[in-house]
Amino acid sequence: MIENWRKWIAAFDKAVGADDWDALRPLMSENVTYTVSGVPFACHLIGINAVLAGFRKSIANFDKHFDQRWWFGVGVREFAPNVVCARAMGVYRLGDLPLLHFSAPSTWRFEDGKVAAMQDCYDVAEGDVQDALAWLGEHAPELDASYN
Repeated sequence: MIENWRKWIAAFDKAVGADDWDALRPLMSENVTYTVSGVPFACHLIGINAVLAGFRKSIANFDKHFDQRWWFGVGVREFAPNVVCARAMGVYRLGDLPLLHFSAPSTWRFEDGKVAAMQDCYDVAEGDVQDALAWLGEHAPELDASYN
């Protein structure tokens, strides 16, 4: 499963760079879900079209406004058959401002080698999430990370 996860992450990063979200279709089930909780941009998207549209919107209205974006998984492990868990880390650079960084426990569930469900669970009690929300409020309140 970790190899499937690595393929997914590589394809996602490529889609971000090329703005080619349809390239992810072969790696996702038709009824894929994506859930984000614990932050103002929380969502629950159902179906490949909704998930791809959500990725496109969030990346265009948030990530693409930064000079640099790094995303990586920490503590990646196979949790159960067909499930990979990791702490998703995002680091962003905007001009000379301090780096924006945050993380969330994340889960990917696979069915027949395809992503069937993804979940990012932010916790606003964690310092890095509080710091990231404060950074956004101070330096880039116009940015919109929402998916729908």
